[in-house]
Amino acid sequence: TFLVGDDEERIEYVSKNILCARSVVFRTMFGIGMKERDAAEVTVRNTDLATFTALVRYLLTDQLDLGEEGGGRAQRALDLRELAQMYQ
Repeated sequence: TFLVGDDEERIEYVSKNILCARSVVFRTMFGIGMKERDAAEVTVRNTDLATFTALVRYLLTDQLDLGEEGGGRAQRALDLRELAQMYQ
């Protein structure tokens, strides 16, 4: 379970194994000696639930979802790019 953003919104049922296979940062985070390895909940700050969910969905499926059409898509793309750089 991830607690995302300042409001600590929940995203559940994410496979740590797949995240580790797709991201060096997640592999390190869930690796030996890190507190997240055995934690039931991992807090992710500096993002919102929709952006983090889009990143996780991309890592799991190779499909990029920027949400509904409109002006929010450009901002979501920028937010997702910034988040992806942190979790590459």
